[in-house]
Amino acid sequence: MDRPGKARALARFAEQYGIPLDQTVAVGDGANDLDMLNAAGLGIAFNAKPFVREQAHTALNQPYLDAVLQVLGFTRDEVLDAG
Repeated sequence: MDRPGKARALARFAEQYGIPLDQTVAVGDGANDLDMLNAAGLGIAFNAKPFVREQAHTALNQPYLDAVLQVLGFTRDEVLDAG
């Protein structure tokens, strides 16, 4: 999927589930994710190159995606219990 397509997919997903776009979270690592990251209420650059980290709302350089859930307020125990 190309860069604009990812942003459109996020918007369609939000609309389908009745979620305001400013309450969505997008996670990406490359320049082709920037439109999606910027369209989301919270765009997280995950293990991304410096250019992407600078453009996103926030960045995580962690080896595990569960760090994203922790940023959203879930504790490690809640993450582990959900598995």
